[in-house]
Amino acid sequence: MSEPEALISRRQFVIGAVAVGAAASGGMLLGYTAATGVFNVFLEITPDNVIWITGPQSEMGQGVHDGLPKILAEELDADWSLVQVRLPTGDDRFVNPLTKRQRTANSDSTIMYFELLRKVGAIARAMLVSAAAKRWSVAAAECTAALSEVKHVASGRSATFGALAGEAALTAPPTEVWLKLPSEFKLIGTSTLRKDTPAKTDGSAVFGIDVRLPGMLYAALRRAPQVQSKLVRFDRDAALQLPGVVDAFEIPDGVAVVARSTWQARQAAERLSAVFDSAASADVLHEGMRARLLTALGDDAAALPGRPAFGGRPYDRAATLAALGAGTIHEWHYEVPYLAHAALEPLCATALVRDDSCEVWVPTQQPDRARDVAAKESGVSREHCKINVTFLGGGFGRKWEVDFVRQAVQIAAHVKNTPVKLTWTREQDFQHDRYRPAHRVRTRVAIGADGSIQAMHSRISGISMWKYQGRTPFPGVGDLFALGLLINDKYQFPNKYTDYVETPFPVPVGTWRSVSASMNGFFGESAIDDVAAVTREDPYQLRRKLLVAEPRLLAALNLVAQKAGWDTKLSKGRGRGIAIGVGFDSICAQVIEVTARGKKIKVDRIVCAFDCGTVIDPHNVKAQVESGVIWGLSAARDGQIHFDKGAARETNFHLGPVLRSNQVPKIEVHLIASAAKPGGAGEAGVPPVAPALASAIFMATGSRPRRLPIIESGFTFE
Repeated sequence: MSEPEALISRRQFVIGAVAVGAAASGGMLLGYTAATGVFNVFLEITPDNVIWITGPQSEMGQGVHDGLPKILAEELDADWSLVQVRLPTGDDRFVNPLTKRQRTANSDSTIMYFELLRKVGAIARAMLVSAAAKRWSVAAAECTAALSEVKHVASGRSATFGALAGEAALTAPPTEVWLKLPSEFKLIGTSTLRKDTPAKTDGSAVFGIDVRLPGMLYAALRRAPQVQSKLVRFDRDAALQLPGVVDAFEIPDGVAVVARSTWQARQAAERLSAVFDSAASADVLHEGMRARLLTALGDDAAALPGRPAFGGRPYDRAATLAALGAGTIHEWHYEVPYLAHAALEPLCATALVRDDSCEVWVPTQQPDRARDVAAKESGVSREHCKINVTFLGGGFGRKWEVDFVRQAVQIAAHVKNTPVKLTWTREQDFQHDRYRPAHRVRTRVAIGADGSIQAMHSRISGISMWKYQGRTPFPGVGDLFALGLLINDKYQFPNKYTDYVETPFPVPVGTWRSVSASMNGFFGESAIDDVAAVTREDPYQLRRKLLVAEPRLLAALNLVAQKAGWDTKLSKGRGRGIAIGVGFDSICAQVIEVTARGKKIKVDRIVCAFDCGTVIDPHNVKAQVESGVIWGLSAARDGQIHFDKGAARETNFHLGPVLRSNQVPKIEVHLIASAAKPGGAGEAGVPPVAPALASAIFMATGSRPRRLPIIESGFTFE
């Protein structure tokens, strides 16, 4: 191997990787189960040469079930056709040394596990080569590994990984191991059939809703539709008389009904006589909350400062306000609504509680926290709680929460020694979501005599998701979820300042695909477009000027403009908009083209330039960008949650629409070749959509939507 990328010492490997896979008892990552060829928590090689790789992350459609094993297999020099992939369990051996967590979020699966899995594969490969050399009494340097086989070319001998696995697992890890150069990659950077595609095609893949266990019972919930309520009373005796009902009892969120089928449980829950006190939700009214968010923007005393998203010196409030006072001031207001996650698979979990153990089967983004919850609710010690992670039928941040895991364990604890599957109804999934918060923003910009931006101050109001999730606050700093990238710090202009006014409502909130970028991408990029309009600059050229010190962003911006034909003339009633998003260690630039017939809009084409550093599988990355674009477009067009009398008005897909296939425009994704470390792909495609669409509508109609969804500005869509 010529000029290897990195030399990993045995000590580095032990510190950086072995600790992750060490058994709870302290056993080493590699070589602790020789007889069966189990090298570590990630890797097992069977005698028939099947390579089993367990991915540490939850698979919810983003491709980690395939992508992460491919990284390990690359350095292992495995034959990809012989690789089989297992889903993870909630196991502390999967805890990432960087995050100190076992969770799937923030599009960082590849980011966090790339180097670790490379090292694991390289060490295992070296151990297999060492075992072969020992068997043949030759120097390890004379042996090579490729396609799940070790060869000694001089003698013509060879052995499969499977034949060597038992001996290799007994071999001590080498003192040094080389990692491949990117030019030597055979799997990384290539597109292959995803390992989960066959099972998802033939129906054998097990999602949370598919779990079946012997003797299983089924549970449904009766809850008030309001976001906050307390059970006053219910008629248990009457419930027990309903068909198939085994039990009915109170849990903290309402009434749980256990029956012999999901249908019987659901029917009984709906027919149940129950009274709730929903007084706490009385002020959850759509227009009233919008008005309070607007009023909060004027509350200078309550405003807490933000900070640059990419580090550097803190924002200077005094300098920004002084600069605002010296230039020509422009002020704009922007707004985004509450949004539901609307995953195709509603929340569900199966639990089995015994006196000395608790086992849960669940589509979760947080296996470690799910295990904590299982221990707390079952009364069983954490080490005797097992979390089996199924495929997730969509997550988008909703399955980051563990409320449904808690409920399943609470119910199973009432019927010990019997597995119980809890399934939420679609209506409950909408009405008891952890919504992306609604926010309003006021942006003030000072424009100098030469047309340049002299200062920008953006203030945001809304619920503190940071506080709602119980995260440790940063003293004197506003909510980091609300403020993240409210002003894109990559843009080069002086005097930036952001602040936040907390506006509490009793609405449960949570992370939503692309988190703060889902809203702040719209706010920040719309402000740049508004500046371009008042200074009569081309919005693409203005961004080029502001990104002159950011070569990767500038390259993406230039590429998308080129591929979209930015400088070509459009006919009357047509428009183009451009926007750029940065986050998740990736860059996504987009151009959207629309045709307007009065206030009726047709989205014709969306062009993306995407730079996520080293690409594991180009086809999957393109699919993820397309998915993010569709997600962002659906929300930008007509996605929102209204609250009437404390409850979400949108209760299913007919009222909370998502784009159908016939509504999706042509999407082009152009990947940028890069040697940078891998970035995330699942969320980075979302943020630029709304601002690029609003900008395109402005060009086509002369009217700029500053409130999402765009239908609230009087537009409709074909």
